[in-house]
Amino acid sequence: MDSEINIAPMLNEKIIHSMQLMAAKTNHTHLKIKECTMQYKELRQINVSQHIEKKNGLSYLSWSWAVDQLLQLDGDANWEYLEPKAFGDTLMVFCKVTAFGKARTAQLPVMNYRNQAIPNPNAYEVNTAMQRCLAKAISLHGIGLYIYAGEDLPTLDEHSTSKSSTYMKDNAPKNEVSAC
Repeated sequence: MDSEINIAPMLNEKIIHSMQLMAAKTNHTHLKIKECTMQYKELRQINVSQHIEKKNGLSYLSWSWAVDQLLQLDGDANWEYLEPKAFGDTLMVFCKVTAFGKARTAQLPVMNYRNQAIPNPNAYEVNTAMQRCLAKAISLHGIGLYIYAGEDLPTLDEHSTSKSSTYMKDNAPKNEVSAC
């Protein structure tokens, strides 16, 4: 079951009024205006295409953009890097992100530009892997997860009347994500 968070305190009156009008126009009576919440289904609809970095034919989400969006949507979100694990002379890093009431952990080997594990990685290579792992852990909450499936854009659920995706599509400025 998806968890819900209360983001109403982050919204100003103009946004709340706009959401009420949108709900009235589109007959979305299930929208919770006083307790606006975001769920995984809504977070996965966020289009991150403008913030994807490409390297050797592979797509990566900018970790700094992912962190910015996460903190805008959940100001109480936090993360920690867990103890790396050695596999022979290579290393796996771990990052646990707690947001929207759930903790999710991602792992990532320290890799070179060809996505091959690096023997005896140096501090820069480990740091790079940690930041990529952070973006991956954020994606486990829904923001940009589709990148790891090799997709370019999130798929819209045919039954979805997602308040965040509808609102963002119609009202969000280019390259920005709305909280609700």
